[in-house]
Amino acid sequence: MRLRWDESKRQLVLSKRNIDFTQLELLLCLPYLEDCRSDEPEQYRLIGLAADRLLTFIVEYRYDELGEYIWVVTAWSSTTQEKRAYAQLIQTD
Repeated sequence: MRLRWDESKRQLVLSKRNIDFTQLELLLCLPYLEDCRSDEPEQYRLIGLAADRLLTFIVEYRYDELGEYIWVVTAWSSTTQEKRAYAQLIQTD
């Protein structure tokens, strides 16, 4: 799946949280938790491992002339609650 983002937002998150949006590619290669975060706009929360860290990404699924892609909105180190939800996913897999 193709990934896209606003470069200035990527740089901001990278400098403030030390998380690069490119790490989402790593997260998508391993088991991850996905749930709907909001309806307007429709956004999803993805929780998973990337570079030995449990991270949370907020994304939107969008379309262009080449098809579907993932628009990265933001990212952070997963909260305690998000870590628990991810642990439950891993235990049931």
